[in-house]
Amino acid sequence: MVAERRERYIPGQEALSNLPRLIEESVRETQGLQRQFTGFKHGMDLLSWHKKTDRFKYVHGETQRLKRGVRKSRDNNILHDNFAGVVFQNVAYSFCALSCDESKVVFSPEKTSEFWTMLYPNKEIVSHFFGQEALKNVYVPNGILVDKSKSFVFKPLEYSLVRMNEENLEKKLKSIRIQQKRFPGLFAESSVEFVIPTTFPLPELKGEREGIEFLQLPFTRVQFGHFIRDLYNGMR
Repeated sequence: MVAERRERYIPGQEALSNLPRLIEESVRETQGLQRQFTGFKHGMDLLSWHKKTDRFKYVHGETQRLKRGVRKSRDNNILHDNFAGVVFQNVAYSFCALSCDESKVVFSPEKTSEFWTMLYPNKEIVSHFFGQEALKNVYVPNGILVDKSKSFVFKPLEYSLVRMNEENLEKKLKSIRIQQKRFPGLFAESSVEFVIPTTFPLPELKGEREGIEFLQLPFTRVQFGHFIRDLYNGMR
């Protein structure tokens, strides 16, 4: 009797096999964004331009619908903060997707979540506002920068509206490093990029600094706060 030979299990094998499909779909998403941002140039008002996108229109419409049913001030504050968080995430994604090198593509938050679900197929999926999903007890980055031709993750992207201090930076980095060590064949290098509003001074770490990058969006937290407040208060 000949023993059946089993292929060696590789962590993340399902995710890696689906990566070319996700890359192709992400390229099409980026092309859709490019059409919606036709005429936009660096130096223009990014937030005003973002209002023209399908992503913004969907989130704004859903928030407006949910706001009509809000009765308590606490629930109103939660909805406002979730609206701000998702809009910032979408602005950051759009900016990164339109700015990256042609040899790479940025996965949307939804595509990133889909990819991570394949990395952890047995983890429970948790639903959040606006149809967004996360994995229970597993860190999922907001986005990933992927090499289109070689099909590997160049680096994870973390979109952070909240002002980052050393403590929450270290917490995020620890979660990211766990992923990079667990799937060594998936990540090209150990770098990570934090996408934040214009900030002075930039967050600092006393310990690890290598491979940590910051990309500043062309608006401050105060400007973004005014933008969200005016939109939210104007909803009927």
